[in-house]
Amino acid sequence: MHKALQHAVRLRAGGFCEYCRMPQEFDYLPFQIDYIIARKHAGPDTEDNLALSCFYCNTNKGPNIAGIDPEGGDVVRLFHPRKDVWADHFFWAGPRLEAHTAVGRATVQVLNINDPEYVEVRTSLIAEGVM
Repeated sequence: MHKALQHAVRLRAGGFCEYCRMPQEFDYLPFQIDYIIARKHAGPDTEDNLALSCFYCNTNKGPNIAGIDPEGGDVVRLFHPRKDVWADHFFWAGPRLEAHTAVGRATVQVLNINDPEYVEVRTSLIAEGVM
């Protein structure tokens, strides 16, 4: 991937993971460029298919493009940062990320966004007034 394309993705994200909204400056691991639709699913190497992702979200998402809604049990697509509006699917309940929609619920589950260790990190960041 060209450095100019990586730079454009990072600039657009404003230093935040486009899934969990973790600020890069408070994460000890460098953020990664995620293929929203993985290359193995014929996802293109274009800016509209790329998102800035923290290591944790990117590792849990992997090549997944769908998950199971924990409320309804239906298979649904995951949140797409280029096509979806984050606030339409997610909201914060303190340090926990909750969801308004099946897409949001499946994304929170597949990406394991409310892992207790990550919730603890967000709790600390909220207490320090930086998140």
